[in-house]
Amino acid sequence: MTTVHHLTPTFHAHDALGQHTKELHHLVEKLGFRSCIWSPEKKRSTPARNAKRFRAKNSDDVLIYQAATGSSLVDKIIQSDARLVVNYHNITPARYFDQWSSELALELREGRQQLAQLVDRTSLAIADSEYNAAELRSLGFSNIEVIPVLFKLGERTKKEERLETVQNGSQWLFVGRLVPNKAQHDLIAAFAIYREFYDPQAKLVLLGVGLASYEKAIKDLIYELNLQGSIKMVGAVTDQAKRDYFSSSDIYVSLSEHEGFGIPLIEAMHYGVPVVAYDAAAVKETLNGEGLLLDSKTPTEVAAVVNEILQDSNMFSNLVSGGHRRSEEISFQANLETYRTSLLSLISN
Repeated sequence: MTTVHHLTPTFHAHDALGQHTKELHHLVEKLGFRSCIWSPEKKRSTPARNAKRFRAKNSDDVLIYQAATGSSLVDKIIQSDARLVVNYHNITPARYFDQWSSELALELREGRQQLAQLVDRTSLAIADSEYNAAELRSLGFSNIEVIPVLFKLGERTKKEERLETVQNGSQWLFVGRLVPNKAQHDLIAAFAIYREFYDPQAKLVLLGVGLASYEKAIKDLIYELNLQGSIKMVGAVTDQAKRDYFSSSDIYVSLSEHEGFGIPLIEAMHYGVPVVAYDAAAVKETLNGEGLLLDSKTPTEVAAVVNEILQDSNMFSNLVSGGHRRSEEISFQANLETYRTSLLSLISN
């Protein structure tokens, strides 16, 4: 019987990569095939198994490699005769981490080198955005399909229609790992200008954990700008708590410089929060015309745009309704069905 082995560099049941891998695992089981998840970093999360014990003994087996960073799994993949699917989520350019973690930068460079080594081994490549697909093509991959990452959106509570502009006390939100490419430092600089010129009572919520050295620099910046009482660094939260933060926020602002897809952008639109985002990497593709794109991260320009949205009820409402449309386009069921068709044709052959 064919076994599908899901190989992932990390496995945490509640992060985006972990949830995506679990959904594929359940899909394969529903298709009637044996399915196993393997990871060298699994913590106590189930149903992943320790990758040290991974062996693909049958050439009819299928490996699905979740490519997101460098991994010891690649050596085992190259040595295996099983058919290979590379599911590419993007590998962040190492230059963002050279200043902050030489170890992580080395791991990311290794990941890109390993990706190139898998070109001739790959039967099917799946990218979760056209941006990522273009990277695969540049390396020589062929037979590429673009299917958005599998993630489920929580139940949406209907927000009351905005009848008045936000005069003061607005709340900004950003969700993402505390790492340099997410550019929380730029976001804080823009927020400081916004408070100074438009809304002295404004708040900023930063949701996410990440690199210790960068997190310290962010905390130092908050202290230097005397924003300790205005910026809340939340860290990891439950799904319900995250939904509550989306529901209580007035605007979602992203100045991230590198996104392979951008799930939080879709989440913000789903929960009725207007999105302002810097136009970089796959951000434009993710928003698909339903958010406000910035071509500059100059703090004064970002602050002015946010103020304009929060002071213009029509603009605000248009962004909310457009966001709802976009989030409905990124349908979990539709993406799952596309995965089902693609994997079934491969596994059954």
